[in-house]
Amino acid sequence: MKIRYFSLALFVFFSSTINLFSEEINFKAKNMNIEDNGNTIIAYSSEVYIPKNNINIKSNIAKQFKKENLLIFKDNVLVEDEINKINIESENIRYEKNNDIFFSLGDTIFKIGNDYVVYTSDVYFDRSKLKMYGNKSTKIRDNNNNVYKLIDGFVFDINKELIKSKKSTITDNKDNIYKFENLVVNLKTKEIAGNELKVEFNKNYFGNENNDPILKGRSSFSNDNELKVYKAVFSTCNTNKKKCRGWELSTDEFTHNKTRKIFEYRNSWLKIFDFKLFFLPYFNHPDPTVKRKSGFLTPSYATSDTLGTSINFPYFKILGEDKDITFSPRYYADKSFLLQNEYRQAFENANILSDFSFLIGKAGTKGHLFYKQSGKINNITDFELNFQNVKGDNYLKTHNLIETSELIKNDSLLISNLDLNFNFDNASLDTSFKIFEDLSRDTKDRYQYIFPDFNFTRNIDLPDNYNGNFNFNSYGYNKLYDTNVKESVITNDFLFRSNDFISQSGIVTDYNLLLKNSNNYSDNSTLFNEKLNYDLFGLIKVDTSFPLEKRLREFTHYLKPLISLRYSPNGNNDLSSKDVYLNYNSVFNLNRIGSTSQVEGGESLSLGLEFKRLNNLSSDVLDLKVANVIKPNEDYRMPTKSKLNKKRSDIFGNLNYRMNNNTTINYIFSYDKDLKYSNLDQIGIDFSVNNFLTNISYYSEQNDLPDAENVKNYSEYSINDENKLKFEISKDLNDNFTEYYDLIYSHETDCIALSLNFNKSFYRDGKLEPSKNLSFLIKIIPFTDLVVPNVGSLVSN
Repeated sequence: MKIRYFSLALFVFFSSTINLFSEEINFKAKNMNIEDNGNTIIAYSSEVYIPKNNINIKSNIAKQFKKENLLIFKDNVLVEDEINKINIESENIRYEKNNDIFFSLGDTIFKIGNDYVVYTSDVYFDRSKLKMYGNKSTKIRDNNNNVYKLIDGFVFDINKELIKSKKSTITDNKDNIYKFENLVVNLKTKEIAGNELKVEFNKNYFGNENNDPILKGRSSFSNDNELKVYKAVFSTCNTNKKKCRGWELSTDEFTHNKTRKIFEYRNSWLKIFDFKLFFLPYFNHPDPTVKRKSGFLTPSYATSDTLGTSINFPYFKILGEDKDITFSPRYYADKSFLLQNEYRQAFENANILSDFSFLIGKAGTKGHLFYKQSGKINNITDFELNFQNVKGDNYLKTHNLIETSELIKNDSLLISNLDLNFNFDNASLDTSFKIFEDLSRDTKDRYQYIFPDFNFTRNIDLPDNYNGNFNFNSYGYNKLYDTNVKESVITNDFLFRSNDFISQSGIVTDYNLLLKNSNNYSDNSTLFNEKLNYDLFGLIKVDTSFPLEKRLREFTHYLKPLISLRYSPNGNNDLSSKDVYLNYNSVFNLNRIGSTSQVEGGESLSLGLEFKRLNNLSSDVLDLKVANVIKPNEDYRMPTKSKLNKKRSDIFGNLNYRMNNNTTINYIFSYDKDLKYSNLDQIGIDFSVNNFLTNISYYSEQNDLPDAENVKNYSEYSINDENKLKFEISKDLNDNFTEYYDLIYSHETDCIALSLNFNKSFYRDGKLEPSKNLSFLIKIIPFTDLVVPNVGSLVSN
């Protein structure tokens, strides 16, 4: 009986929480078995504590083999090394106490303080030497989110923070990938050394997600200050379906200077499609993290028939956080010197952009100054200031400066202005002071002054029962041009626009009421009567349409007749010479005569018809619009070209017809009212099949309009995704005069663009000679452009 009570007490003791001290090992377990005469202890849901090493080990199953001084842990194993601040998570761990070595079988996670997390398997951890080693693929993530993937055998010296591996991949926190052989990493000093380096940059690291930028080298060394790669090859090109990269730079020594943020190359060859093209003793460029950095930009070479050979060496200089300048000196073979400069500055509420240059040479001294400043004066006021000046009428054209400055939009017309724009809650005021200079005209008549030009608009709230909106608009200008022509104009518009009224049968009606007060004073003007004039005009316009829809099995048809009736009891003065064409897009406009100071007088009825055919995919198959204007009397004061001076205008309209998936025809026409002849024809044909597309555009004015006839063609053939042939020509058929033609071959990938362009241009003003050029362009993306504007001149030189 006593033996039974003793056994029961012993069972209760072990089935609760058991504390057993053996050779400085403390077991805690819910259940425990002792086997092999006490040599083997098996504990379940255990926690093992080793006081001497301050190690705590939790697991579902723990086995101790006393003779071997060996511990084996299985299922949800967690090792907590409080001395070294290391945690190990695994499903199967063996601990050799005599050697103080852990071996983890299967997937294992090491957490080393707050600095590193190691993902590995079948790994040894020599606790006495603080070294981890194994042959299975291992991943180490540091606290900067850099990842070290160790592929073929590794040693991690935790005490020295040193990693060694036969094959390794490092992915930095910008997703750039570095592949090494025989890698050595000092995590303390951030020094990295290895052989056969391969760096796979983030695909859009250089601004193009289609790139596949890569850097390879025989050996490398890296620390916090620089990355050096020896016998390196660098390129941003992808190799998708290509035999070789479009370009690559092979160099004896590549350096990424992390402090100065530049890439440097020494003794390098630039290869284009595996052919050595240029040798560069030294070359550098900012790394992609740099937005602005002082230094030389890509030089360029150019030739022309009129100016000969020139070389440009641009230099970018940062003058401060908010300003910088680009110097672009251009040296010509005839010893002429052109210095072009672009200055930029940013303020809190405004920006400055200026472009200026001067030329010193046999032709004398010439130059230009373009200045632009724009921004906000306060919350309701915006402004823009432009100043443009040139010395030498053909200076901008001759040196093609329109291609080198974003400020130069027109090399024949200069515009200097100050614009002030005010935006209120229900109103706005736009004002402008302008000076125009037409470089193609005689000196005495080339200037035009507008002081000021203004436009004030206000929306006036109306009660809902008015069923419309009311707008007041006041605008005008004071202008001096052609030496002695003066015009001062102020116009006030009071316009009411009704909402749409839709009848039960579907007829849509709306109307406009316009009251226009026009005031002008002029001298020597052909647009206004002499001296002071003021007029008050009224106009009412009523528009009615009846949209219809018919659904068929394969198509949907839309038909919409339109009627527009307008009447003005005191209409316009003589506008017969005004250059106004009437077309379908303008016939129903309130101001179809193109006059801001007058309204169309008398009464007229405009008739229109719109027909549209859509397929089941809601794509236009046919779109036809036709209109005609009917008046009770002829009116000589109306613009002659518009035919509004007749009782019936031309019959005009648009036709868009998609014949099939390959061919589309666009036709704009204006026929005599009796359909006897055509006054205007504009035809565009788009045709594409497989890799070929072409557009033919024909324009003709005749009979009642001044004779004009021209034709243009643009054609393109895609040899494949990267190679194209393009041809473009424009010809004046009336004068049998070819304005220009271009023949272009282009090759373009994600990282390189090549083009060969044969161009012939003609000029009508007689001041410039016709030009004929065969130009060549190599664009190394994202670094440089090499342009030879005239290959023939280059060869002859």
